[in-house]
Amino acid sequence: MRHNTVMRYLKKAGGIAVIPLLCLVAMMIACAASGTVLFPDMNIWQIFFRGLTYVLLLSFGVSINLHTGRFDFSTGAVMLISGVIGAKIAYASGLGPIGMLIISIIFGAVFGAISGGLYISLRLPPMVIGLGMTLVLEGVVALITDGLKPVKFGTDASYYKFVTNPLAMSIIIVISLAIMIVVFHYTKFGYDYRALQNGQKISVNVGVKENKNALICYIISGAFLGGAGALSLCSTNGVTPTINFTTIGTMFSCFLPLFFSGFISKFCNKQVAILLGCVGYEIIQIGFGQISFVNAAFTADVYKVIEAVILVAFLIYLNNENKIIEIVTLKKWLSGKNADKTASDS
Repeated sequence: MRHNTVMRYLKKAGGIAVIPLLCLVAMMIACAASGTVLFPDMNIWQIFFRGLTYVLLLSFGVSINLHTGRFDFSTGAVMLISGVIGAKIAYASGLGPIGMLIISIIFGAVFGAISGGLYISLRLPPMVIGLGMTLVLEGVVALITDGLKPVKFGTDASYYKFVTNPLAMSIIIVISLAIMIVVFHYTKFGYDYRALQNGQKISVNVGVKENKNALICYIISGAFLGGAGALSLCSTNGVTPTINFTTIGTMFSCFLPLFFSGFISKFCNKQVAILLGCVGYEIIQIGFGQISFVNAAFTADVYKVIEAVILVAFLIYLNNENKIIEIVTLKKWLSGKNADKTASDS
């Protein structure tokens, strides 16, 4: 009995850690083969925590609606406009990066509420609402920035120092993870959210208010996206806004960590799985970045192709997991061999 319990916990721990560890080992080998190392100094660790925090907030924001079947194309636009408004207000009033982060989160929640309100009132497909909101928000950004003029922080380096502070980023990670776990696992909203995922019609019939739940989802999602937008602007010391659906591509940058989390969530809490998926993804980002420093042929286009191949390969694995496990472990062959042995013994 005790042996079975120990094996169960070991299997669980292995499932939780396998993807980040595989990413770490693969990138260490790739970097060594290219004549460099994965984490040569503290500067790379700063970049790691900055990137991890950004992609985690983005992943949380996207996953909330994505996991309920609402494919929201306006996530990038909400990120952009929230970050731009937060930057302009904070920089003009001297509130600094923390003030900018809070303002961006508030405006992200507001724009999320607008998207959610349109969704539940118009009852149009989420894609249509998302595309419409993207056009509107990108247009508003153009007005705010006086014709898409760059938003900069001038000589104020405090914004960049904030996102390159591992302690500050770690605090944001812990707070974000705690909020997601509490809200989605220990509240009535979270209970209703999971119920709607598992059976929407049945949940509505027993009294779950779908419209209210959807609106709250959009608000929380917008808040996380606003935070991600603030960190993005701080990382680059500003931004040059764009229009014509350019912001839509932002949401796709978190698909790989979200697919990673789909496997990891079999062994732990979904929000923890997203964090670990983001850790694996950011290790890949750091590794490819280090390789590009020493190999001029390893361009951003090459990286995009490799990332796409990893994503497709992982999707193939997820859709054929049982078959692949049978092949790797020789399960069918061993079971057939044992069956022949039993027959011969009898």
